[in-house]
Amino acid sequence: MASTIADLPAELIEAVLVMAAASGNPNSIAALSQTSKLFYRLIYCCPDQHLWREIFLTTFDDPRPALNHMSTMSGGHPVLELNWTQEYIDRISAARYIRRPVQTMAPVSSQSEVLRIPASLSVVKALLSVITTSLPFPSSLPLSLTVLTEFPVSNAHFAPMINSPPFPPLLLLLTANYSAMLGGSVNVTWLQDLLEIGLPPELTRTLMATLSFDVQGHVPYQPTLTSTSHLDGSEVDQPFHKLICCTGFIPITARPAVSTSAPPDSASTSDEDEDIPPLPITRPRSSLYTPEEQSADARKLARRRVYDMRYLGPARMRGPFQPVQRDAESNQLEIEVEDEDEDYDDDDEDDEEEPNELDLMIFGNRLPAPDLSPPIEPYELIPDYVWLASARIVVEANLRDVFKQSPYPAAFSMGDILPYMRKMQTMCIGGSPGYWDAWANRPGEGSKTGKSNQNEVEGWDWAGVSGIWKRCVCWLDYRELLVHNLVPEKFLEDGIQEACRIIPLTVRITGYSESPIPPGSTTRPLPTIHVEGESIGSDRSLDELRHITGTVSMISDGAVRWQMVSTAAGSDEPEWSSEAVQIGGSGAAIGFLGLWTGAMHERSDPLGPFWAWKVA
Repeated sequence: MASTIADLPAELIEAVLVMAAASGNPNSIAALSQTSKLFYRLIYCCPDQHLWREIFLTTFDDPRPALNHMSTMSGGHPVLELNWTQEYIDRISAARYIRRPVQTMAPVSSQSEVLRIPASLSVVKALLSVITTSLPFPSSLPLSLTVLTEFPVSNAHFAPMINSPPFPPLLLLLTANYSAMLGGSVNVTWLQDLLEIGLPPELTRTLMATLSFDVQGHVPYQPTLTSTSHLDGSEVDQPFHKLICCTGFIPITARPAVSTSAPPDSASTSDEDEDIPPLPITRPRSSLYTPEEQSADARKLARRRVYDMRYLGPARMRGPFQPVQRDAESNQLEIEVEDEDEDYDDDDEDDEEEPNELDLMIFGNRLPAPDLSPPIEPYELIPDYVWLASARIVVEANLRDVFKQSPYPAAFSMGDILPYMRKMQTMCIGGSPGYWDAWANRPGEGSKTGKSNQNEVEGWDWAGVSGIWKRCVCWLDYRELLVHNLVPEKFLEDGIQEACRIIPLTVRITGYSESPIPPGSTTRPLPTIHVEGESIGSDRSLDELRHITGTVSMISDGAVRWQMVSTAAGSDEPEWSSEAVQIGGSGAAIGFLGLWTGAMHERSDPLGPFWAWKVA
């Protein structure tokens, strides 16, 4: 009798399946499982996940190093047992979903529409998982750079800050084609190749201000110039924009149409992963908008969001955070105060400055919203990734404009280096200079640590704070800011003049204090880091020195919050306040995105986006 594959030992069959995954044919695993109960049980009903672990590791990084590091960052909470099977299936299904060809065809049934809405969410979550579990940079990798001395300065004390390179050393290594020495993350290559196609168009189109992309299988979508506070609250909003924080805006691209009967590229056998018709786009004109047109239009909506003066409020801690929800009494209090606007007296003796006409037209005669009581705790804060994604889009576009003629030497030309800010390596854990040095000397490793004057808490630089940073700050002229808030449609006009300046910043740690324990947890988060430092340069002079104080702490969603206050030049009076969130993994070279506004939180304070990254 002739032998068949079913006669082979289980170990050999498993080896064949692993080789199939390694050769880029994961759909053959699902195909084999459907041929007999024997193979189905071998593939999907094994008592442990050793087979799927080996299949997973043929294509992706081992996620355990990143998960273990995130466990420490979250206060030592144990990492749940990884579901290798589901994680692999989700990622392969996400890649299949994104790679589906686009062609124009009649609308599909409403039933398919229902199936596709959660599909977008699962795709985004899978891509975020690829980012967060990428292999961290090795602690032995020298991600530091000697400070330049090309630009003479009058004050030698601040020479390192001013003469430091404009971008992280990691980017300089990438531009010099030293990728091979940066570690062997296969997640980076896999995701970079996948995103060359773009993200799901039914999601990308929501970043547009005016351009219309009708995606078959999804409800018609009409772009609107909507501020971030007026989103519909879809479950995919925040995860998708979190992804945009990492990748930047990626235009919708045309893809070649192929037969709808192409086999599925998935290892799953569930009903939801059966053949789904290709994802077509019907256009209001004969051809796709160019990437340049799409980027320009996305910039308009992003500007509308980051310069929305109504966005700020105490429920957001006057930063890029989702509003903190409290009980009904607190919510009622805010409503009652807003309803009393008409009785507000403009001549109140507490008001030292009478608001101008444009200010009144935007805000009306209303009382400032009261602070929430009790005060907001760090674990209540959740990043508003819709606003943060808009900040990245605006700052990145402004950098392209400003540095078409770079003031830096050719080696640091923005025209050459800016595309590398989008490389997936910039989001890996530990890519910023000196990050692992502090971790090697953390408490319990036999090293002395600093103590805070407040609570005498031991700590270490777990966020990679100490060092030299470059901070790109953007703003509109104040009168233009008021006019655009009064008439948001003006954000659609060409020729908007934004200021964009890269400011050097040095940060030192002054101590540590306890972070509050979240409800339901018995583990205290990592200590809050207290910092001070200086920055040089402002909207008035490149030589103005400002003092900075602030904190770095853990908040909800596993995010790292940066809070800073800077003084007026030549004074100790607070002038500007900044709130920001680390993007990518902890200590990632991509840095943090944030919002600046007035330190005293007046009703008519200006605001704008910034992006900062560590350079030394």
